[in-house]
Amino acid sequence: MSELNIDQLLHKEMVFLNLEAKTKEELLGILTGEAVKQGYVKDTFLQAVLEREELYPTALPTPVLKIAVPHAMDRSHVIRPVIVLARLKHPVPFKEMGEGIRDISVDMVFMLAVNGPKDQLTVLQKVVGLFSNAAAMKSIKDASTEQEMIDALKANLDA
Repeated sequence: MSELNIDQLLHKEMVFLNLEAKTKEELLGILTGEAVKQGYVKDTFLQAVLEREELYPTALPTPVLKIAVPHAMDRSHVIRPVIVLARLKHPVPFKEMGEGIRDISVDMVFMLAVNGPKDQLTVLQKVVGLFSNAAAMKSIKDASTEQEMIDALKANLDA
């Protein structure tokens, strides 16, 4: 795949609205379990994501929604690239990106499962760029269906 198209990473069956989990481990377990069932990642993906999250936390205290962007360092756990999206019913604490000292109560998770290092960086940059766009984040927050969530992302990620 030469130029990664974000649209190809968004799938309705990988969007979860009002997901309930008490811990980030439980949350990531649910999301990974669904991605494994759908054939996007290997069952080793969860451990890889948890290890990376421990070393390099991914929570961002963005204005509209508090976000986490968990992903694995080693891309050998990915079968088919996907972004797994979860808007949470109740915030779940993740460590803040950077020092990893402060807990951020996250409202939304963008779990990235992409293959190449260049692809991962491209997706990460586009997704993180989106977080500073308050209008885009509001449309994501207000999405009431999986398709509305995908449409909101497509409208703002390719901009």
